[in-house]
Amino acid sequence: MFVDSHTHLLRLEVSPGEAMEAALAEGVETVVNIGTTTEDSKRGAELAAALPGVYSAVGIHPHNAGDYTPGDLDALAAISESPGVVALGEVGLDYHRNEHPEDVQKALFADAIYLANDLRLPVVIHARAAFEDAMECLKNAEVPVVLHCFEGGENEIRAAAERDYYIGLAGNVTYNGSATAPYLALIDPDRLLVETDAPYLSPQPVRRERNQPKNLVHTAAFVAGALGMETGELGEITARNAARFYGLPLGNLENPESPDSPPA
Repeated sequence: MFVDSHTHLLRLEVSPGEAMEAALAEGVETVVNIGTTTEDSKRGAELAAALPGVYSAVGIHPHNAGDYTPGDLDALAAISESPGVVALGEVGLDYHRNEHPEDVQKALFADAIYLANDLRLPVVIHARAAFEDAMECLKNAEVPVVLHCFEGGENEIRAAAERDYYIGLAGNVTYNGSATAPYLALIDPDRLLVETDAPYLSPQPVRRERNQPKNLVHTAAFVAGALGMETGELGEITARNAARFYGLPLGNLENPESPDSPPA
């Protein structure tokens, strides 16, 4: 089985139900829908409560930092009480598009980390062209962390490992020139997640198509091949990791001590 640890079901060209049906046909039994605004997070929580196999995270993407007010933290806290909400995210920094000043992004990020600590929810991090600043902000995190859509190389992998952070690999790891692909063997298998970030970052075999959770299998196959294992084996490992990180009830994959204990 596979778990799509990061997707955006509400932005697909097909309905969430149709996307899940297609995903199930490929062995992707569980997905975590990710929030990017308070309204998006609310709709995602409603989706998780209604659709089997769907869980949700609540958060405010750095692209939306300009609209953020402290009252949004109260809204996210309230939404987090909904059934099926398993994380805070995605939150972080984006200096690639840099739609808002760095200090504005950092203010939102700091508040989001505070909220994650308070709610004891694992946190899903967006850090694009901002790895060092994101890692500095994350020194205050007291909950498990996943670096979503990881695009770093050897140094970044080692830095994440020092803190026991999870690394989420999306379709971009399959692209020619990926900074991460040559160093996949350095990632601790117990801290590895696979994701689609659908409808974005379609893996290479379907790159001309809008992404969906069903396409997770292509990224999984690429990573498994690089690590010298069968795709199904990688699926089991990453599903178990997702269950541990998010506290998902995935039958015999569930870790009775999940989610992870806060890092030291």
